Amino acid sequence: MFAFILNVIIILIVMKIFFKWMYPKPPKSFLPQEGDDTSIRTCDYCGHSLATYRGILQADEQGEHFFCNDEHQASFNNSQNKS
Repeated sequence: MFAFILNVIIILIVMKIFFKWMYPKPPKSFLPQEGDDTSIRTCDYCGHSLATYRGILQADEQGEHFFCNDEHQASFNNSQNKS
């Protein structure tokens, strides 16, 4: 019985170390800072939902547009310029 409990404890310790190495905490810059808008918005290009502080908010004469990344913003603006 003692050997079983010892094996379980050793496995738990090894798994804890493994998960800390495998899934480290993200840098503090990835987390919302004080005053960031954490409301959920939908990307105008691909339709994915994302917190406002994680994306790009573009205001122009047509209104506000929200994008996941620079590529989506550029593609959306290029498609708007062609039409």
